[in-house]
Amino acid sequence: MSTPGYELLASLMSDPDASGVDLFAAAGELRDGFVRSEHLIGLLPQDAPGLLVAGLERAGRAGVVDAWLELGRLLAYGAAPWAPYPERDIPASIEAYREADRAGSLAGALGWVRIAYFANSAAHEQDAAGRLDELLAAHQQNPDVLLLSGYLRYQGYGHPADPAAAVPFHRAAAEHGSADAAFEMSVLHATGSGVPADDDESLRWTVRAAELGSVRAMGNLGVFYATGQGVERDPATALDWYAKAAYAGHANSAYTAGVMCLTGDGGLPVDGDRAAAFFATAEELGFDVDDALGSMGLSRA
Repeated sequence: MSTPGYELLASLMSDPDASGVDLFAAAGELRDGFVRSEHLIGLLPQDAPGLLVAGLERAGRAGVVDAWLELGRLLAYGAAPWAPYPERDIPASIEAYREADRAGSLAGALGWVRIAYFANSAAHEQDAAGRLDELLAAHQQNPDVLLLSGYLRYQGYGHPADPAAAVPFHRAAAEHGSADAAFEMSVLHATGSGVPADDDESLRWTVRAAELGSVRAMGNLGVFYATGQGVERDPATALDWYAKAAYAGHANSAYTAGVMCLTGDGGLPVDGDRAAAFFATAEELGFDVDDALGSMGLSRA
C-alpha cells in the first residue's frame, strides 16, 4: 500500500518527459506524507526517502532551483522532528545548497555556508568563509548575511576567534530585524563576551529578540518571570511567555507551561485541560512528556 503522493512521484520518475515543475510538486506531496506521519502507519514504502531525494535531484537538474533548496533542507533536518527522513547527510546537503548557489540563489549560498558552519565542517571552512565575505560585500544590510558573519567571527570559523569582532555584525543584523541576532546580543551582554557584562542590556535585547520572534528569547523571558531573574517575579506573565514560545515551536516551553497549569505553579489556577493541550504540543515537538513528569514525581492525571 502506498499514498497518492508516492505513486505520483514514482510515475513521473518513470516518465523521461516529466517536467521539473511537476516533479518538484510531486516531491512536495511525498514530503508532506512524512510530515503527516504516513511512514509510521505503513503507507509509505521503504524506498520512499530515496524516491524523494531522486525526485528533487531530477527537478533541480531540470532547472527548479527551489528543488535544490528543499533537498538541502531535508538532508540536513529531515521532513519534521518526528520524521527524520531522508537520512541526514551533511555533505550532500551542502552540495545541494551549492547547486542552488551556482544557479544564483542567495538562499542557496547562505544555506550551504550555514550548514557547513553549524556542522563545523573543516573541509568547507575556508570556502564558506570566503563565500560569506563575498556575500557581505554585495549585501551589506542583509540581516542573515550579517548574522552569519558574526557567528563565524565569534567561533573562529574561517576567521580568528574574536567575540568583540562579532558584536558589530550581530548588532547590525538585529537592527535590520534579525531575531537571532538580537538574541545573540542578549547572550553577549549576559556573559560579557565582546562587550561589558550588563544585565539590563541583556534583558532589553532579550525582550527585543522575543518581539522579533525568537523562541529562545520567549522561553528565557518565561524563565525570568518565573524565577524573578532581573524582573519582578510574575507567574502569569511567565506562563504567557512560555505559551508564546510553545506556539512558536519550543518544546521545553510547552512542557513547562503544561506543568505550570497542571500544578497551579505560583498561585496560578489549576487547569487540567490547558495542561493537556500544552503537553500535546510538547509531544508533537518531540518532547517525552511522561518521562519528564515521572522524574518530577508527577503524572498527567
